[in-house]
Amino acid sequence: MRVEGNYLQFDVTDWLLTAATFIGFLAVWNEYLMQALAFVWMPNLLDSLVPFAFLASELFAGHFVYHGLRGWLLSVSLIFVVGAVAQFLTFTQAHNLIEENRDVARALAPYGRIRAMLSVVIIVFCLCAWAFYDPLHLAQVQIFVTLLALAGIIVFVGSSAPYWNQLLAYARGEQRTGRQRKGQAENRER
Repeated sequence: MRVEGNYLQFDVTDWLLTAATFIGFLAVWNEYLMQALAFVWMPNLLDSLVPFAFLASELFAGHFVYHGLRGWLLSVSLIFVVGAVAQFLTFTQAHNLIEENRDVARALAPYGRIRAMLSVVIIVFCLCAWAFYDPLHLAQVQIFVTLLALAGIIVFVGSSAPYWNQLLAYARGEQRTGRQRKGQAENRER
């Protein structure tokens, strides 16, 4: 890997990219795990391709850690695009089994919207920084660009906690759903 072979020549930007990449890798698999555990669906061929798409984009991100900020930005945007596609695929598949997934989808919807917006912001930031890297002379402010990217990834990872806590509350029955409220109302009428 590039870190192992080049870490003696790393500057602050390279180490920040390494940290952002590692945190990003953890976030990807945490997200994938949350989606897989939260919803009921029948996987298809596209679902099988998602982990490989993540792996390919993660390998590129890892490759560009050492003096390759521009390529790293493109790779990170690709990781978040794959994540958005994976989320869309999961929701589409879960919608096919609407009865099994309705309540969990409702419980997670507010957090899902916030997290989708965070993903869009990160994708747009990374793609714009990649596309305008030379015209904006971003090579001269790599530390600033790297810190912004790292902050975005940390905020995204931090947004996983409320999402996961909401999912756990739903699983423990602490989150009252539409069906549960309807059932309680029917029990009171009897």
